[in-house]
Amino acid sequence: WIPIGMIRDGSLYGIVEWTDQKRQVRSAGMFLHLLGYFLFIMVLPFCTMAWYWALAAVTVHLTTSGLCFAFFSQINHINEASLVDEHTRAKREASRDPRLLNSWAVEQVETSNDFCTESFAWHIISNGLNLQIEHHLFPGLNHCHLHLIAPVVQETCREFGVQYKVYEGWSDIFRATLEWLDKLADDTKDC
Repeated sequence: WIPIGMIRDGSLYGIVEWTDQKRQVRSAGMFLHLLGYFLFIMVLPFCTMAWYWALAAVTVHLTTSGLCFAFFSQINHINEASLVDEHTRAKREASRDPRLLNSWAVEQVETSNDFCTESFAWHIISNGLNLQIEHHLFPGLNHCHLHLIAPVVQETCREFGVQYKVYEGWSDIFRATLEWLDKLADDTKDC
């Protein structure tokens, strides 16, 4: 679980250091937030209703939040434009600045997509995952700031010839995902 791992290890999967642990008030705030969440979501229902209704409430919450996360994170990766075959990779790298070859940041940008980047509603509904490219580049940055750095990331990608993909509408990215899944399911075509 991400918050417990961050408290225990002091980093997000060993990639991003949790610098707030060095600030006692912020560290306590994260711990209290986690404790409050656990008490409010996992314990309180069992204190206020029958155990079977409490179990149902906890299960519905965890299932719903898990499905929303999975849905909004995966829709940004599971489509043909996000997957780069070796031929396409070689073609791109041949014309690319040598400093960008095997670049972690380039991989993050070219294997992710953004959608509805101008929509406050989609930003709230997806918990900031509509700006997946920026989220991958800056995983420690709070999602409420991602829209501020998106124009800089786009301009930098344009400057260095890195493919930055944005779908204007949610239906566009969803359609691209369904088309890719259809293509994968069609055993008569060579993917």
